[in-house]
Amino acid sequence: MPRSSHLSFTAQPRSAWVTVLSVFILCLVALLSAPSHARDTRSEIDVASAGLTPAAPEVRAAGKGFVDKAEVRDGVLTLQGWAAAYNPSVYVTLVEIWLGEQSIYRGRLGFLTNRPDVVESSKQALWLSSGFQLPVRLPQDLSSTMLPLRVQVTNGDGGQFDLQLSEQVRQIQIPQGPRKSSTRARLTLALAALLPLVYLGVAFSRRESARGAPGFMAAVAMSFALLVAGGWSGSSLSLLLDHAKLLEHDGAPFLGKAQEVRRDEWLIVTPLAMSQAVEPERFASVNPLHGVYGQNMNVVGMSGAPTRGLEAIAKPASWGFLVLDLKRGLAWHWWFPFFACFLALWAVLRGWFALDWRKAAVLAVLVPGSAYSVGWSGWPAYASFFPLLAALAAVRMFLAERATSAMIWGAVLGWSAAGFVLVLYPGWQIPLAYLMVLLTLAQLWQVRSRVNAGGAQLLGAVCAVLLGGVLLAAWWHDAEDAIRALGATVYPGQRSMELGGYVEPWHLSKGLANLVTLYESSQWSIPSDAAGSLYLLIPLAVATVLRAVIRRSIDALVIVLWLFVAFVLTHMFIGIPAWWARATLWGKVPAFRLDVVLVLAQAFLLGSLLRDAPLMRQWADASRARTTALQWLGAACAIGFAWFHWHWLTMMPVPMQDWLNPPYWCWCSQVRRGLPIFWCAGRCGARWRSVPCGPCRSVFRSTPCSRRRSTCSWWPNCGPRCARKPMLPHALQW
Repeated sequence: MPRSSHLSFTAQPRSAWVTVLSVFILCLVALLSAPSHARDTRSEIDVASAGLTPAAPEVRAAGKGFVDKAEVRDGVLTLQGWAAAYNPSVYVTLVEIWLGEQSIYRGRLGFLTNRPDVVESSKQALWLSSGFQLPVRLPQDLSSTMLPLRVQVTNGDGGQFDLQLSEQVRQIQIPQGPRKSSTRARLTLALAALLPLVYLGVAFSRRESARGAPGFMAAVAMSFALLVAGGWSGSSLSLLLDHAKLLEHDGAPFLGKAQEVRRDEWLIVTPLAMSQAVEPERFASVNPLHGVYGQNMNVVGMSGAPTRGLEAIAKPASWGFLVLDLKRGLAWHWWFPFFACFLALWAVLRGWFALDWRKAAVLAVLVPGSAYSVGWSGWPAYASFFPLLAALAAVRMFLAERATSAMIWGAVLGWSAAGFVLVLYPGWQIPLAYLMVLLTLAQLWQVRSRVNAGGAQLLGAVCAVLLGGVLLAAWWHDAEDAIRALGATVYPGQRSMELGGYVEPWHLSKGLANLVTLYESSQWSIPSDAAGSLYLLIPLAVATVLRAVIRRSIDALVIVLWLFVAFVLTHMFIGIPAWWARATLWGKVPAFRLDVVLVLAQAFLLGSLLRDAPLMRQWADASRARTTALQWLGAACAIGFAWFHWHWLTMMPVPMQDWLNPPYWCWCSQVRRGLPIFWCAGRCGARWRSVPCGPCRSVFRSTPCSRRRSTCSWWPNCGPRCARKPMLPHALQW
């Protein structure tokens, strides 16, 4: 015997007895339970002796059901019918659906509804709750053809049965699905999103990257070019095209879905701009396709419509229609406001506050990437772009030492001013003009030692007046009659004077609710009006006072910003006198449209604090008592900030409060508690955390992401839709 076998018997004698005992117990259990499994074989013996074949036992289905109706719409198959188990003690738990040989769904049948007609026809009273309506999304790889339907139901006890099918649903016609975007187009979208983010992430990982600004600007420009080349857009134009009976389109949705707001964009401005590329008169000032006498396209405000006059030079959002096909023209029309505003604000923050280009890039996202800007289809960003660029050009013109530089910046100033006029929305133009003019004067005062006032500046001013005047004169020549007719209308021409004071108390807190309010509409709120920003005015005010105490001085820019913010808040919540509103044109500004300047002013205040962060850190490092005091101050500020927003959010209408579920309130409390101490985490300025851009994250799904590849029947190369807005990382440590 081998050694291993010998060891197994001699080394462990106790295990052998355990094995024998276990076998004995199992045999005993089997003998005791044998009668319950025994069957009577006498009948089988009798049948066999008689030479007969035994009859097969009758098999009964586990249940019964019927599919009454099947409908395919927008890529969703909806089945309607009923299903019930014969055994009243089990439930119908699982359903599997096949189209042809492909299983398209396996899961719960859903909540069962009452079907009294089933009870009446089957005489089964327990089958009352047997109705179902199950929507199932069809796989994208299904071809457009007729496929047989099969539905199998599984009960809780494992019994299965197939549902009977009506004659109309035995074969399901799969319609032609929406065109899918190509791999190349998706690659351009991915590259466009990753280029600036990866470049910025790599730059943050390095301590010294002062020379990275030109490369970052090139990455942003390349991102814009890729989005335009791929034909991506974020417009909800498909809501119009899908219901138009006179044309067809081949839009390819990719992410999200079309939103009802902003209707002004997808129902009015964008179709008007598209129609300019149609014969018989392409890009004419008066389009004969609209109305009885035609539509003057020079009174289309916001991002505007393309025309072939000189005024087109001052409408950069429409340039894509003039030089590109319609698909890429629409992409340019959508993306230009966001990218232009970002770059202009980035340049101003770097130039006026001497910020590191990386920090300036993060702050610059807060304006074009805010929920307010996206909820209005980028128009607030477009309106902000022109005064930002004009302010930058004005300061550079007065700092220029050579006539050539002054003339170039003067031309930029004139072009920006003309483009700002053609936005044609006083509700944004007036407050933006006041803010940027005052800030430009304050900045010139701060750098007054370097300001030049000579012949170069005179030439620059002449260039600004000439270029701006020529562009506006060309526009007025083509639009004079239409402007006068528009001024005679009840609205907007004869709009009553606005005195303010009617904004809801929770207006400054509504940005915290954007994760919900951007996707819910009711008579109390629509997404574009509910869209806001994450306002940090309370902690910013505390930080400003603290900085003034440390520096024992305060900048002219900061003074102007806070005075302007105070006036805006007064206009919103208290109101202004009629004589003041009439004299300053603020009577043409709706109080609930002032988010456009509050967001911009907040970005500038954050920039000023970032500039002085090293000084504040040095002050805090000098004493442990100062660090402790700052920590207590931050905690007190956080508590006050949290109470303020909680108090006002609880004053919203009850249906709006019901939207805000407990997990959302927990998220809000974390944001409210964490943001106010961003300038003194541990030691003041030692770990400055960037603002988690809640509005940016909340708008991630608020615009559809799609692409059109070829044509509409009327409009060649038609193609809108995709908006994936730039987003901030959750927290960046500087």
